[in-house]
Amino acid sequence: MSFVIPADTKISDIKYKFFTCMHCEELHTKVLQRTYFDSFDWRIYCAGGVIEEEIGTSGVSLRWRNVVPIETFGNISINKKIRFVWDLPVCSLRERLEPILDVRALLPLLCMNCQAHGLIVLNKDKKTVARLSIEENRILGSTKSKSLKLPAILYAESVKGYDTVFKEILQVIDQQLALEVDDQGMVQRAMAAVELQPASYSSNLNLLLSPETHIEVVMRNILLRLLEMMQVNERGIRSNLDSEFLHDFRIAVRRSRTALGQIKGVLPHKIWVRFSRKFEWLGEITGPTRDLDVYLLNFVAYKKSLPLPVRDDLDPFYYFLMKHQTIEHKKLVMHLESARYIKMTAAWLAYLKAPLSERTTLPNAHCSTLDVANSRIWHMVRRVVKEGEAISASSPPGDLHQLRKSCKKLRYLMDFFRSLYPTEEINKLINTLKLLQNKLGQYQDIHIQIASLETYRTQMKSESGAADRTLVAIDIVIQTLEQRQSHVRKMFKSRFAAFAEIKNRVAFRRLFKPKIQKDTLFQ
Repeated sequence: MSFVIPADTKISDIKYKFFTCMHCEELHTKVLQRTYFDSFDWRIYCAGGVIEEEIGTSGVSLRWRNVVPIETFGNISINKKIRFVWDLPVCSLRERLEPILDVRALLPLLCMNCQAHGLIVLNKDKKTVARLSIEENRILGSTKSKSLKLPAILYAESVKGYDTVFKEILQVIDQQLALEVDDQGMVQRAMAAVELQPASYSSNLNLLLSPETHIEVVMRNILLRLLEMMQVNERGIRSNLDSEFLHDFRIAVRRSRTALGQIKGVLPHKIWVRFSRKFEWLGEITGPTRDLDVYLLNFVAYKKSLPLPVRDDLDPFYYFLMKHQTIEHKKLVMHLESARYIKMTAAWLAYLKAPLSERTTLPNAHCSTLDVANSRIWHMVRRVVKEGEAISASSPPGDLHQLRKSCKKLRYLMDFFRSLYPTEEINKLINTLKLLQNKLGQYQDIHIQIASLETYRTQMKSESGAADRTLVAIDIVIQTLEQRQSHVRKMFKSRFAAFAEIKNRVAFRRLFKPKIQKDTLFQ
């Protein structure tokens, strides 16, 4: 258990009280430095904890712990900085963190100096029956001062089999020291002190919409939220902190393009044309870096697909990818720092925040949000079903890619307007759509990877005269991908059938089909 020590209470007085009430021994005061980490999108915090790096005289340890009450989920000694979960040695902590962090980097949230004053409580036989620790913490690098002192915390830990003694300790804490239980926790208190808001970023839109609001109002709110998501990820892209900053940026761009393409007659035509082109440009300039990010993330899987004796032959290909990712990333940063991009985002923000015209001539601006949502989602549902039913075993890859794009548009529309519908019903349909999207995504990703690997193989040979064994290793990877692509293609029919089955069609129709047919709306 932990208790907050008031600022006007001396640590020596706390120790004295315990020494006079029970048999205690004082341990050496430990001086520690602790740094707390999480991903940019707070994955560890949302999973109920925080990553704590502790540097002391005994070395450096990394632990995954709860915030309140203190509970350690995993602990490991380390001898290097950990940025990604795969930087950890193979251990249970890594295995448990991998599905949570995935490809996101651990970023420092807080750095603190700690003085830990330890006491042990002994019985007549001089056996340890309880442990006490008083910690004084200062936040380093605070914007308010060079360091920021936090309230000291008393930690009391029982030893199994000595519950009676621990009850006596709790009585001393409550009745003689009058300390309050620490319900907030030191980490959360520290974050509040430096105005750090946990879970302040999410790639989800989380919009709360009113069905009768005019769509022009909602459209601007959606696009403003997406612009905000783009801008908040810019720093991570520039610093190349992890690949998900660019991924989230590109998703915000694609969502913006979907909103512009699917909800027409709400923005002036000149604005629509101008910014549709600009968002298309953003898709183009971010594509090469994202593609190389994906290949680097897949590299371990590429190696594992090779026979063990030739796996190391693929390593030169990794350095080739790294080299070109660095080149493309520099180009992307130049684009993001260019006058063209800065002017675009400023003009877009100014337009979206400008007052709405009271006498608009835009044909669909005053339609209710629910009417628009129903019309556009129902339209895309029918398109997805029609395109999916037209695909046969002989259909070219381009047909599956077109279906994938239609599924994305449907998914984005459902995400935009999710709050207008019963949560359980729309979430179930979104999950059904996700399963189809995942299969289409796997097929398209493999198709692109095969073509790209063939291009990179030729480019690598011309640039550096790659060794034959490396080129052979790439060929084996391509062959493995072709086999996997064939397998995924065979699974499409059953996956689409599951999506388009009667119960799902009925659910889509019940939720989205307009009461008054308006299929031509926003065409």
